[in-house]
Amino acid sequence: MGGKDLQLLFKNSFRKKSKREKKDEYIKEFIKFINESNDYDVLLINAPYLLTNNQIEIALKKTKLSVVIFWDSIEKIPMQKKYLEDFDIIYSFEPDDCAKYHLKKITNFYFAESNNDSNNLYDVCYLATYDERIKVAERIFKYFDEHNISVKGKMFARRRQRLPKSIERIKEIIPFSKSYKYYLDSKIILDIAHPHQKGLSFRPYEAIGLRKKLITTNKDIVNYDFYNPNNIFVIEDIDNITIPLEFFKTDYQEIDIKLREKYHIKNWIHNIINGN
Repeated sequence: MGGKDLQLLFKNSFRKKSKREKKDEYIKEFIKFINESNDYDVLLINAPYLLTNNQIEIALKKTKLSVVIFWDSIEKIPMQKKYLEDFDIIYSFEPDDCAKYHLKKITNFYFAESNNDSNNLYDVCYLATYDERIKVAERIFKYFDEHNISVKGKMFARRRQRLPKSIERIKEIIPFSKSYKYYLDSKIILDIAHPHQKGLSFRPYEAIGLRKKLITTNKDIVNYDFYNPNNIFVIEDIDNITIPLEFFKTDYQEIDIKLREKYHIKNWIHNIINGN
């Protein structure tokens, strides 16, 4: 890290907690970090809207460089607009926001790696939270069922919901640090994008780290440097799904080592610290 005193402040959103519990823990951690030192070289904040204006103001006075990351689009969380003038560097994974508000583009990352040399028990796997994307999931799973594609799915839902037969309801969110293990026995990861967002989720990057193929509804993925039609299939029309059988039969094609390293978390952190 070049000797820099870096504190990473991320909301803990990877297990089942109330919003109040998450906010209280986040703020408690934030105050602890700020009080541990007189100043910081770099202050990196995720989800600033969980903090009060006074807490942010105190933190900004103690840092040489302030950085904030918007993981959601401004359309989805409009309150993010009020931070546009407060931080030295603002990153967003949403391309439209980067263009409109002159923000720095950032991607997600992967941390878990696999040689993909284990025997795959399933063609496709899917892990998600129950939301409006369920209608899309139903159509895709129907297609898999009609074409004898073996698939497994888990979906976190607080209440009992009507789900496709291959999707199991789970009552607790699988921690982010462990969720990658769910994909290890499958050849392909399914990614269903949030509506009105072009930015890629974690799924494409997890696929890179685990050397898995990807089926996604995010059409913008073709604009990324790691896009390879052998490894990634884009569903263009959810009402007319047609996935070539060859995509399921062919093996994952190794990508350039420099691309793999580019999206690893260690380089992700390095780029943020250095303002790349």
